Amino acid sequence: MKGLRSFSLVFTVFVLGIFLSTQYVAGAPSCPTNVQNVDPATCKHGTVEDWCRNTVCAKGPGEECGGDWNEHGKCGDGMYCACGHCSGCNTNLVCWYGSFC
Repeated sequence: MKGLRSFSLVFTVFVLGIFLSTQYVAGAPSCPTNVQNVDPATCKHGTVEDWCRNTVCAKGPGEECGGDWNEHGKCGDGMYCACGHCSGCNTNLVCWYGSFC
C-alpha cells in the first residue's frame, strides 16, 4: 500500500510537471513553411535571425523590439532592447537612449 501511494505521488508530480512545462510552449508562434530571407544590402541596421531562423532586418535606434518570442524584432549590432525599444548606438554611431521603464 505504501509503495502504491509513493508511485501515485511521483506519477502525479510527473504529469503536473509535463502539463505546466507545455503551457508556455503551446503559445510559441508557428513558422511558415516557405523561408523568407531578406537581402542584407536592404537592411539599414544589419540582419538578425527571427524565431523561425529566417534572416530579417534588424531594428534600429528607437524602433520597437522584443516581446515573448521577439515578435517585435531584434536590435542590430551595438544596440539592446530595453523597455520595448532599441537603445544604444548602431554601427553607424546613430544613438538613442530611451527613458526608464
